[in-house]
Amino acid sequence: MGCCVDLDMRRYISLLLFIGLAWGQVEQDKLVLKDGTTYLGEYSKTEEEIVYFKPHDAFGFQPIPVKRIERLELKDGQITVLDGKVNSLTLEEYQKLSTKEKAIYDAKTKGIFEKISIPKSILTDSEKEIYEQAYFKKLQKRRFNVVVGSCVFIGVIVIFAAASFSLDFGSWGGLNCGPPCGGNIDVDYP
Repeated sequence: MGCCVDLDMRRYISLLLFIGLAWGQVEQDKLVLKDGTTYLGEYSKTEEEIVYFKPHDAFGFQPIPVKRIERLELKDGQITVLDGKVNSLTLEEYQKLSTKEKAIYDAKTKGIFEKISIPKSILTDSEKEIYEQAYFKKLQKRRFNVVVGSCVFIGVIVIFAAASFSLDFGSWGGLNCGPPCGGNIDVDYP
């Protein structure tokens, strides 16, 4: 009888593990706050500057000010809030966009070093190729602007730093090491 109990328990434990694993595979919305805290759960709506989000283990929707949110990404990959700003397209408006328009919109809203994630609404290989081409073209423009802007900023800092420093070593004796370097010593003997 002890053997049968163990087999029954193993079957139940296996079933519970399988159910738990299946529940873990359910896609959820992802909320990342500016302090780095990440929540998985369900997005409800945005009213003015308040987002209503229900974390996975919570009982109800929590109001969260938009200015505290770094990013709110929906199950389908759409970014609703980015850097404390609400994106203007609703899910219905986003779905009405062409494949190329979706790619450009996504490239504008995602980070410049973020991995590409093709929306699930794009099914065919040709649409995926169009999406990738448009996405990477727009992303390349954004990266170029960041690099050029950074170089200009660094150049301005270097110019100001160079203008404020003097390379006159004679005033503090940096290159004059005395008699061993050819300098002279004036000594007065009584």
